[in-house]
Amino acid sequence: MEQNFEWSMYLLSALEREIRIVSTNQPNYAYAVYAHRVNTKEIYVERLAGDSAVLHITKVQAQDQGLFECYTPNTDGQYLGSYSARTNLTVIADSLTVAAPAQTLSKVESDTLQLTCEVSRTTLQHTHLSVGWYLRSPEDAAAPPQELVTLSRDFVLRSGGPYRQRMAAGDLRLDKTSATSYRLTIHKLQPVDQGLLYCQAAEWIQDADDSWFAMTRKQSDKTQLRIQPTDRDFSIQVSTERRSFTAGEPLELHCTIEAQNVPERFFSVSWVFSSSPVAVVGTSAVPVLGPDYVSREAAGHMTVRKESANVYLLKLQHLRPEDAGKYICRVTEREKTPTGDFIDRSKRSRNVQITVQPLKSNITVSLSSNSSEVLEGDVIQLTCSVQSTSGPLSVSWLWTDRQAAAPALELASVGREGTVWHGASYGGRSSYGEVRAEKVRADTFSLSLYNASPGDEGQYRCQATEWLQTGVGPEANWQIIGEKSATKAIAVKTVGKLVQPSPSRRTCILDWLE
Repeated sequence: MEQNFEWSMYLLSALEREIRIVSTNQPNYAYAVYAHRVNTKEIYVERLAGDSAVLHITKVQAQDQGLFECYTPNTDGQYLGSYSARTNLTVIADSLTVAAPAQTLSKVESDTLQLTCEVSRTTLQHTHLSVGWYLRSPEDAAAPPQELVTLSRDFVLRSGGPYRQRMAAGDLRLDKTSATSYRLTIHKLQPVDQGLLYCQAAEWIQDADDSWFAMTRKQSDKTQLRIQPTDRDFSIQVSTERRSFTAGEPLELHCTIEAQNVPERFFSVSWVFSSSPVAVVGTSAVPVLGPDYVSREAAGHMTVRKESANVYLLKLQHLRPEDAGKYICRVTEREKTPTGDFIDRSKRSRNVQITVQPLKSNITVSLSSNSSEVLEGDVIQLTCSVQSTSGPLSVSWLWTDRQAAAPALELASVGREGTVWHGASYGGRSSYGEVRAEKVRADTFSLSLYNASPGDEGQYRCQATEWLQTGVGPEANWQIIGEKSATKAIAVKTVGKLVQPSPSRRTCILDWLE
């Protein structure tokens, strides 16, 4: 039965007076002071389950401070416990201010830039501040801002991405020069520093469970920074998260062109693997694939594209061992001279050595039975368990006689998706339900052989195969990464036959046929 919930609050100055807020059962439950906020969904209830719900206040106000109570009406015939709970809500006034002048600055490459941000608050509770400077690209307003440097709430300085090395070299600094002043300094300005710079601060408070919560965040006005390049040189960097991979994993290489006014210049980018062309992305941003990669791209196993004005991507979806080697990015700029002629200037990145280890299977197989010796007419039950799996499994059940003199016969097999096939030699018995193969779990398979006969005596083998999928959808391919098997010997004893006694001999002989 679904429980209903009712929320009320009590002002600390009038704890005896209930102020109703919202109910899951009564649409007009709220008192006037909360009715508008409930009707506009500023306050609402999220039901998590039949007996669980959450009250959301999207914009906390000072008047919300007080004692909150959650009550669930009794739906039982008798009272079996507590039907309400209370918690205290303390509302802290938002006193955080963040200020920096809105301005436009023009600098020359390699100059020094200094900007100051004023951050203050008058909160009575013990809170911490975090203050950081951010850069937003003028070329892509939708792109997330780049973190330059931040003083965390724990008073630790950190820098973001490409600025980490510049801070380590002393070319990027954040200094607290007074109780409220935070100064950003960038030495040796680069063209990539151009854009909108602003200061952002957050006020943090520690909850009773020792976790920290950002109560409020605010940004300053922005500084428009323009940087005049000293020349039209450019540099190239190829980056990847790591250089050692296992077959089947994806590889992403980013080629970044560091230059001034990239959108107004004409670059083409070539990817090369071990001296063989992979792809070329011309000034039109349309990739042209090398002959060895056309089918791979058509199957959706690789991606080549221009991600932004200065970043180019090469992605191989499913690495193969033969993908191991050296990758480089070659960038060519075509520039028009004052005479109207065109000149090409090319640069290449450093080699990026990628290693690809073949994917190895670590599965182990164990085979157990209900008994190693069964009577004729009983059932032979075998259970095959596979450990340390990383991919889907298929299993084949095989039988040979004790001496393994003849080739093994396939009793049945279970595919990756659990589909069962019976061997040709056992088709008749399987049609009568005497041979049953089953996938019990992802790593456990069973074989049942009913109405056992002496001919069923022999060696039973469970052969497990582990698979790896390369590609997705209709282009998906499967490859075997490992096979292991286990064998179990089963003996079948015949039922004894009673021999009639002769007139001259009154002895009953029970003859067991092995």
